[in-house]
Amino acid sequence: MRIGIDLGGSHIAIGVVQQNGTLIEKKEIDLDSENNLEEFIQTYILKGVKEYIEKYPVDLIGIASPGEPKDGKITSLVNLGIQELDITEIIGKICDIPVQILNDAKCAGKAEKEYGALRNEEDGVFICLGTGMGGAVFMEDKLLTPKRHSGFELGHITIQKDGELCKCGNHGCLETYCSIKRFKKALIEILDLPKETKAQELLEVLKEREKEEKVEQKINEYIENLVIGLSNITNIFEPEAICLGGSFVYFENILYDKLVEKFEKGEQFFNKDSLPKLKLAMLGNDAGMIGATIK
Repeated sequence: MRIGIDLGGSHIAIGVVQQNGTLIEKKEIDLDSENNLEEFIQTYILKGVKEYIEKYPVDLIGIASPGEPKDGKITSLVNLGIQELDITEIIGKICDIPVQILNDAKCAGKAEKEYGALRNEEDGVFICLGTGMGGAVFMEDKLLTPKRHSGFELGHITIQKDGELCKCGNHGCLETYCSIKRFKKALIEILDLPKETKAQELLEVLKEREKEEKVEQKINEYIENLVIGLSNITNIFEPEAICLGGSFVYFENILYDKLVEKFEKGEQFFNKDSLPKLKLAMLGNDAGMIGATIK
């Protein structure tokens, strides 16, 4: 058995994963701007680890973290305001179990490659659309891994030269226009809903108001921006398939068919005969937790 921990930008999840990728138990808790991630790690995560190692024969703890985890530390968590935190040392104080840590989008991509939507594709790209936007790229069945940093920050492709300021310091990043967090925020404002409206509540409202002019305009704008990013990614990597994960999957009925239709026109492709398949992630928000446990 292995413990998987997913340090999301808006939630923390911890679960027990069998070596075949089956998730058998998990706990989740939401984060907001008032939460202190370090306090949650000291309390919520350590409590969960203790509980699971008493209940199951755990031989590995895997952590999926935003930013650029390195040498057992989580670093550069832009969306959570953390520069560096030695989470391996913190966990090591309560148990003597090996800990591995990897960027969360890479973990989710590994899970989709091993068990999900990309398992039959040798060349594939995974894109996690949620609080931010991360990516993982596979060539000949192998995850591409740069030597210096985690790499493949596909959300920070520039799609507008003089565009909005991103938290990374650049202007016009794809993430700034296409993260689901930003998409939800925009729709909540357009529909004049409470700021704390959850995704499921927003989807219920959209069933009745999807055809309103301002809503349609925002959806079309989102899709146009995402297609620019996906076209750039296609031109660079020539994948057989692109898998879209994270919170994007919850908005399938609103976004997916329109996105596929626009994307498959191939207007911005260099090689118009090499259109990749657009796939939805199969493992949902559990992908990061599951992928964190893959050696």
